[in-house]
Amino acid sequence: MEIRYLDIEEKEKSRQLYETSFPEDSEEFVDYYYSEKCADNEILVMEDYDRVVSMIHLNPFKISCYGHEADVHYIVAVATDEAYRMQGYMRQLMEQVFHDMHQAGEPFTFLTPANPDYYYSCGFEYWENQIQLHQDQDGVWNGKQRICAAVEGDCAQLAAFSNQTLQEQFDLYVVKDEAYYKRLIKEQECDGGHVLVIKEAVADAMAEDETISYNETINGIFCLNRGLGLYIREPILSHACSEEIQAKMMGRVLNIEAFCGMMKSKEPISMDVRIRDTMIPENEGCYHIEIDECGGSAKRIYGLEPERSMDIAEIGQFFFDKMRIYINEVV
Repeated sequence: MEIRYLDIEEKEKSRQLYETSFPEDSEEFVDYYYSEKCADNEILVMEDYDRVVSMIHLNPFKISCYGHEADVHYIVAVATDEAYRMQGYMRQLMEQVFHDMHQAGEPFTFLTPANPDYYYSCGFEYWENQIQLHQDQDGVWNGKQRICAAVEGDCAQLAAFSNQTLQEQFDLYVVKDEAYYKRLIKEQECDGGHVLVIKEAVADAMAEDETISYNETINGIFCLNRGLGLYIREPILSHACSEEIQAKMMGRVLNIEAFCGMMKSKEPISMDVRIRDTMIPENEGCYHIEIDECGGSAKRIYGLEPERSMDIAEIGQFFFDKMRIYINEVV
């Protein structure tokens, strides 16, 4: 058995295990996934004589946490061939990716669990403050608006609108860029859907003949997935949005010092604590954690045994529960 990351030319080797493990994904979606997402993700595998028998995919995202940006990975496509299960292979892969992401200084990782009990044992906890947005149909439309399918030329504007809107409302969210929306358009189209844009005409200037010229500004973005029965996903609107707490994802702290360095809190937090982490030994030890509205830090302390002790899942939940989180990526 060999554990290694696949080179970009080799990633197609993992497709057979993907297709047998996730039969609910359409062929069109899998084609999209392997041509688009696998272009820049990482795939750690366990191989048995050149055959991929277990794997973890790490899909990269840039997140904003209290105004601090960081590169993190979304764990997806966690799978083991049925004949190789219950032998501890996935645990070995998980320990390896945790170690590598910790060494890279990534503050945390996240996933959508198929089996929450397994991920609890790996230090994950549900994001109890994960927010879903819903489009309020009665208040979203007015006579100045039109709706259209997004095209590549819209993507830079979509990213700017999305980041500005999310920054005003949330503590933790995925930072969008032009490439993000180009990829999202392809993702939606492979399942028979679209990224839709609400545009509104806004008066720009008056000419000498007193005619008024208009520009169109983006007033909202959402995904329409026909494959799920006209399902509206991920609405980002300047108005007419309601919120619902829906804890779908789990998060896990990878590097306690990097993680606390991104935190902020209106109510000052100061504590000495021993951190326990059975899967990332580098996190273990005693820390002084200090967080206020200007920022935070976790510094190792020596020669003092704190009264308080927390495992890595507890410390993660303690801080994640204080955030307004909007992360709802599919892959």
